[in-house]
Amino acid sequence: MRQVLREVRRAPSRIVVSVFALALAIGAIGVFAIPTVASSSLRDAAERDNLAEVVIGTSDTGDMNVETLLDSLDNVQAVDTQIETEVSLDAGAPGGALLKVIGFDGQTQQIDLVHAEDGRLPEGRDEVLVSNGVAPIGTTVAVTGQDGETTDLTVVGIGGTSFWSATSAAFTTLETARDLAGLEGVNRIVISADDVGKDELRATADSARDLLAQEDVAMTFLPITIANNEHPVEADIEQVSSLIGILGIVAGIVALVLLGSTTNTLITERTREVAVMRALGARSRPLRRRLRRLAVGIAIAAVVIGVPLGILISNVIARMVLQEFVGVTPDIAVSLPVIAGSVLFALVGARLVAARAARRVTKIPLATALRDRDGSPFGRRFTERLASRVRLGGLLDRTAFRNGVHRRSRSMAIVAQITAAVAALLIIASLATTINDFNAASVEPFNWVSRTEVAGPGLDIDADVADSDPRSEVSIDAIGEFDGWQVDVRGVEDDTLMIDRHLDEGSWFVQSKEAVVSTGFAERVGVNIVYSLDEQPAVELAGLTETIVIDSFQDDGGRQAILMIFGAIGFVVVSVAGLAVASGLAVNVYERRHEFAALQAVGGRKRHVFRVVSAELIPMAVLGIGFGLIAGYFGGKAIMGSFEASNAVEIGYTFAAGVIPAAAAVVIVGSLVLGGLMVRRVTRQPAALTLRSAA
Repeated sequence: MRQVLREVRRAPSRIVVSVFALALAIGAIGVFAIPTVASSSLRDAAERDNLAEVVIGTSDTGDMNVETLLDSLDNVQAVDTQIETEVSLDAGAPGGALLKVIGFDGQTQQIDLVHAEDGRLPEGRDEVLVSNGVAPIGTTVAVTGQDGETTDLTVVGIGGTSFWSATSAAFTTLETARDLAGLEGVNRIVISADDVGKDELRATADSARDLLAQEDVAMTFLPITIANNEHPVEADIEQVSSLIGILGIVAGIVALVLLGSTTNTLITERTREVAVMRALGARSRPLRRRLRRLAVGIAIAAVVIGVPLGILISNVIARMVLQEFVGVTPDIAVSLPVIAGSVLFALVGARLVAARAARRVTKIPLATALRDRDGSPFGRRFTERLASRVRLGGLLDRTAFRNGVHRRSRSMAIVAQITAAVAALLIIASLATTINDFNAASVEPFNWVSRTEVAGPGLDIDADVADSDPRSEVSIDAIGEFDGWQVDVRGVEDDTLMIDRHLDEGSWFVQSKEAVVSTGFAERVGVNIVYSLDEQPAVELAGLTETIVIDSFQDDGGRQAILMIFGAIGFVVVSVAGLAVASGLAVNVYERRHEFAALQAVGGRKRHVFRVVSAELIPMAVLGIGFGLIAGYFGGKAIMGSFEASNAVEIGYTFAAGVIPAAAAVVIVGSLVLGGLMVRRVTRQPAALTLRSAA
């Protein structure tokens, strides 16, 4: 410990920068804990609410006893029936805002339990419990049901269930929901299963579909299955955290490069001290162990700072993700495996990066180490002797070139750090460009201007309703789970004008049982959407409707939230790389202060010293920019490819080429500015005093 403190006093700025950069990297690696942090809260919510493993939407079941029918199936533990409908908050005005209403039996509910966070559950007719933000307790809300009648609903509680936590919804009794929906029975079935494996749940859903079909009850969307007691959004959160964790690993590698550069310099500066100890009989192995302690000490200090920072980062990002996508505020949680992995990464990495320098210093011949101030004189390696023969420009240019070859580890470290900074910057910029382009491209195939949807089960539009309006046509929109994928299914006429029928492969469908697919398809009876080339279609529909203009589809807060998270972690990577570059440049110039003092002693000026430094920095900056462009392009492409593969969608990739000039200018100008500052610092002391100093 005394040795570490002594080194801190000798080179405080370099060590502090290394500690801070490695701590930031450890904090960035903490994003791998996001699934654990999120899962603890999500699974607590799922267990509290006893979320269903199978969710089935149906047409009106009438007077059929659904529970008795489905209780006979294998793998069914419990069955609850509910009603899902929508009401208008704007007195039935066309295009008005719709509110989802869930009817449930508060006395017998076993699945998707509705809780009152404030107030109480609805008990009487026309009482509702609403999700937070819909209306305060005691408010009377006038809504229009499927029959066009206006009903006053009294808010008696605020709360809900985690299945609907991200949705503005109202929960009421089955009787009230039945009146609002115009149903005789129910239209939503939730099932709790004994065996929650994927295959078993799908088999249960298929069996339920067959039994319901025998009773002339149709499914209105594909069955949703939630396997292995997971929350429906867990897989998405794990994917996002894994991808942003890759940037955290990059930050860690950059920080280790910085640590290696710093410890290499500090160990090399002790070449004479080590040689004296060897001359007095010290063995090489204990000496190497003693030299490595500095790097391990820096890593320990970084761990002390970085682990709490990682816990903070993982919990903050988990809270952002859950509040954005689920509406759940998670409790504070930690992941012991991630903490242990971060600590091992720092400590083992520190030992490895210091081992090479320690081994090199202890193998220098004693006479050379005691005689030479540098500890690693130029000309010992073949590459250095070859570089001395290169006739490149004048004396100052050759000096810069030879120094870059001589201190090749330092040069490679600076290039690697610039590469990481440029790559991280381009990846974040490319993600932003790709997301913006995807938002625009996601609606590009559509020709329609407005989409009018009937609230409720969605099977009550006459297919001929749009015949009188040549600018409108009906469609089927369904969403559900198919073979493990969540799919969107759209049914349109074969001569539709609402969708661009240009295909990348194959041909457009012309008859029944043919489909153009991207991720899946489904069969469905009836229609529930009217697309139109006008903002307000001319057709008139019975029942409540909601009209959405296509422009609103381009506003995706979820994607922007993901982008913001990527940007935050990318900022950490760029910051770590920037600190590493600054520290590397500072050490590089400081190590050569005797060389620069000698240059001044023979008549050189500060501008000549700066020319040597700039002639060395510019090639390294250019190399770093070049490698960073390659890494940024393929890194961003790999991230978007992972999203595409896991979601079975074609997002595309747009490389942010427009950022290249700005990134290159920042790197080159920043390197020259840092180099100039360090030249000013090392030339501030008189040359004679610097040359006399052996330290």
